[in-house]
Amino acid sequence: MAEKKKVVVDTLIISDVHLGYEFSRPQKLIETLALYDFKQLILNGDIFDDLNFKRLNSDHWEVLSLIRQLTKTHKVVWVIGNHDGQANILSRLIGVHVHNQYIWASGGKRYLAIHGHQFDRFISKNVIVGALASAVYNLIKKFDHGDGGGALISWIRENNRSWLRLSDEVASKSVAYGKMRGVDTVFCGHTHIAREDKISGLNYYNSGCWVESPSHLITITGKTVSLVAID
Repeated sequence: MAEKKKVVVDTLIISDVHLGYEFSRPQKLIETLALYDFKQLILNGDIFDDLNFKRLNSDHWEVLSLIRQLTKTHKVVWVIGNHDGQANILSRLIGVHVHNQYIWASGGKRYLAIHGHQFDRFISKNVIVGALASAVYNLIKKFDHGDGGGALISWIRENNRSWLRLSDEVASKSVAYGKMRGVDTVFCGHTHIAREDKISGLNYYNSGCWVESPSHLITITGKTVSLVAID
């Protein structure tokens, strides 16, 4: 059987893989990366759930091994997220420089990748409440088909006002910041809500996450940016 031809792109962007989290989808991520021929991979934050390596299973370590291998042949950029821990630890572990944000130019356009937690007021002011809400959400996921793709979880994501407000807050504030930095397009993660929008004249994309189904990634080819859903 002939090998399936890979999709050729300039850049892939993923975020919020949350390795170490029981609902992460590491094998689906590995399978998906194998479908693409790319020059640059941007890991836009929260690749880890935390730095408790005892929570990483063999599939999670396989993702980290793949990232390390890719650094030898591709440009790999890691933009730190609020779950990723200390940048110096990550740099030594993966062998890739870690950025707080990343700006690059391609096809006559300027792009900004930033995780997005910097624009989340709730996360800094309500740490205990946020942790409790996360624990309750995880408990619901365990009983809602156990894979994050059940009807109840989908309803919560689509109708929870706080969650939707967070998505809007990160989008509007990151775009305002992007304008200050003179970019044409802003890419965020953090909210776990995949999104593409035009805000105040700038293009905004959120790459969703890899702890829900469908998961998402972003591709850039020339001047074309695409948000891709992965079942």
